This record gives sequence, structure tokens and C-alpha cells, in this order.
Amino acid sequence: MTRLPPDYDSDPERWQSWSSRRDVHEAVASELRGPILDVGCGDGRLPPLLGASVRWIGVDSSPTQVSANPHRPIVLADMRRLPLADATVAEVAHLWCLYHLGDPVDAIAEAMRVLRPGGRYFACTAARDNDPELVPGGYPPSTFDAEEAAGIVGSVFDDVAVERWDGTFAPLSTREEVRAYCRHASIPVETADAVPVPLWLTKRGVLVRATKPR
Repeated sequence: MTRLPPDYDSDPERWQSWSSRRDVHEAVASELRGPILDVGCGDGRLPPLLGASVRWIGVDSSPTQVSANPHRPIVLADMRRLPLADATVAEVAHLWCLYHLGDPVDAIAEAMRVLRPGGRYFACTAARDNDPELVPGGYPPSTFDAEEAAGIVGSVFDDVAVERWDGTFAPLSTREEVRAYCRHASIPVETADAVPVPLWLTKRGVLVRATKPR
């Protein structure tokens, strides 16, 4: 298994090329009461979904994404070395980011450190057999795939719950949209020319919830 090298600064057009109409952020946002530490917050999908009283703090290691994120406060920092004191926040989210690390446990342990007793943790990732319509052989294994995510989180947290998804959730209406998705997902763009449109993608992955002991 290998980490997925982040390219948010070197190739911003890739991650900007396509955006899902609905994502895990919507599912998590309704549960958050704050203060929430949104680690790997990117360009800011979570904050607009939160209730008005929920305090949000963003963390990302990409200067490009921090600049693109209109929400504040936000900190430029490594998720393995958070600039917060112990037991500072009620919730920590690692949404679509842990596969960029060689060892995700380092970041998960850091999330545990900054959580208050009884605080909640959220992490999500895709399965290797995600997008079978475009990647029939599956994606290469990463350091944080749905197949192992619960066990990895469980090596730090004792109280872990898993919610999996497997269904045709992502409609791509035009050939150009399929090309944009391929660009976004680092799939050869010519793959878009060999599939029918409209194309419904089968999305497979996992949301892992965990709780710090009181």
C-alpha cells in the first residue's frame, strides 16, 4: 500500500475540475455541535453546512487550498502535528485526506489528543472497487482505503462505528462531465470516450465514527 501524493498546490486544476453534488460532508454536518476541527478542510465544503452556532476551525497543509477557502479561522499545518493543546475540541473530522499519509495512525492519534473526553471523531474514504464503470480493475491500494479504515481507526479508538455505502449515487450527464470526473479522480481522460452517457457511477466507501473515552 502506498500513500497518494497530494498535488493540491502543484495541480490545482485537478481537484477543481469536478465536485460531487452531495458528499459525506452533508451526512456529518448534521451531527456536529462544535467546536469542530476540520482537518484537511480543503477549500471549505463543510462550514456552509453547519448550524449558525457551530464553531468551526479549519486545518490544511496546502497553501493553495487555504487561500481558496473563504472560511475562517483556518490554520496552515500538518495533520500529524496539530497546533492545538490537549483536549481542545469536541469533534475532529478527517474527510477524504488520510490516504495522503504514509501512516494514517499518526494523524488519528493526534486527533485523539486534541479531542475532549467524550469527543467524537469522523473519517471517510473510498473503497478500492469504487467507480467500477470507469476503473473495472479497481484503484491501487492506498494507506487508508475503506477495506481497512475501521481497523486503522480502531487501533487508536476503542469505540468505533462503521457506515458503508455501495450504490449508484453519482450521475455524470455529459461526456464533458465524465472527462472532468476522470481528471478529478486521476483516471486517464481517454477513458471517458469508452463509456456510455449519461453515466451513473457506483460509489463505494466508508464513514468511520469513533468516540474518545470520558
